[in-house]
Amino acid sequence: MKLMKRFGKQVAIGLCAIGLLLTVLSFFFFRQPISADIWLDGGGEPVRVLVNSPLAANWLLKAGIRLYPNDSLRYRGISIPYDLNLPARSGQLLIYKPAVPVLIRTAEEEVRFYSGAQTLGEALWENNIFLKISDDLSLSMDTPLDQAITVTLLRSQPILILYDDNEINASVSSLTVGGALAEAGISLQFLDYSIPSAEQPIPTDRTIQIIRVQEEVLTEETIIPFNIERVSDPEMNVGDEQILRTGVNGVRSSTIKIRYEDGEEVARTVLAEWVSKSPVSQRTAYGGNVVVQTFDSSEGSVDYWLAKEVYISSYLDTGSKTASGIWPYYGVIAVAPEWYSILKGTSIYVPGYGVGTVLDVCPGCVGKPWIDVFIPTDQYVPWSRTETVYFLLPAPDNFSGELP
Repeated sequence: MKLMKRFGKQVAIGLCAIGLLLTVLSFFFFRQPISADIWLDGGGEPVRVLVNSPLAANWLLKAGIRLYPNDSLRYRGISIPYDLNLPARSGQLLIYKPAVPVLIRTAEEEVRFYSGAQTLGEALWENNIFLKISDDLSLSMDTPLDQAITVTLLRSQPILILYDDNEINASVSSLTVGGALAEAGISLQFLDYSIPSAEQPIPTDRTIQIIRVQEEVLTEETIIPFNIERVSDPEMNVGDEQILRTGVNGVRSSTIKIRYEDGEEVARTVLAEWVSKSPVSQRTAYGGNVVVQTFDSSEGSVDYWLAKEVYISSYLDTGSKTASGIWPYYGVIAVAPEWYSILKGTSIYVPGYGVGTVLDVCPGCVGKPWIDVFIPTDQYVPWSRTETVYFLLPAPDNFSGELP
């Protein structure tokens, strides 16, 4: 301590002198030019300059390079600011890369800037443009920035995919339904389709429905009923029948394509149809020989040529004449038009009604053995039943032995 008190003033003066000397030496040294190589990024040969300033910007100026905002300088592989003081030794190396224009187009806007970055990815990072994995960039992140560049950036958006009773939420950047499904890892197989269709844009509600489609082809068989051929045999009595040939059903085969959507059948298409087994018609003979028979009714013996079970109903005055042109009266019988053409004028004994004559047509009697008996309005009682009736002599001349 005594030594410092005694010589402190001299030590301080000495330190100041040393600092001043170093400053002068540094100034003197940089007054002595040093060599530096300036590389233009991507160029073939460097530009060698002699500099006497530590500022990086001055080195470039010496090389005839004018700096602009966002131009890039790298020293020993590291990006440096323009005003960095560089070490004063010969053989230094600077790499200069001029900034190039970059245009980023998104669905909502266009972003323009200049960048001296080495790659597109670095340029985006420098400008605080960060990507998600599901975003889509039209160029690779390692695309070199050696010229003006335009790139499309599609930001991912959520979508809802419905299929097979499942719901999938995904983020996609595609603008079309097909692209969105591909990003979500869902493919349309064979006949599958989507709503909207794959080439359509994603709908505003961002919901896509997938319809799973399956088709199968099978063979079906249906029965072809055999026909019945009835022929009159004048040797057989009316009312008798004999099967001459037994009928056999045929088979119709069809190849059918069935379409299913989400497991539900929606359509059937017949691809081919053929008769795999022809039907054989049944042939039946019926009697055409009229034989007079007798029936003992409560009103006495009745001679008849045909007895037939029929459905019987009553009808009353309609205000119109009968098909035979007369006004109806008790005893008028109406039958189907097919029967009327054969039985017009024929008398029939109807138990519980008496004897009537076929003089009218009953359109509602078509299709079954049915007769309609007339009862005047003042006596009318509605009734109906199934009963055997007896067709009285004489038999119609055009009767073949069977009523149609």
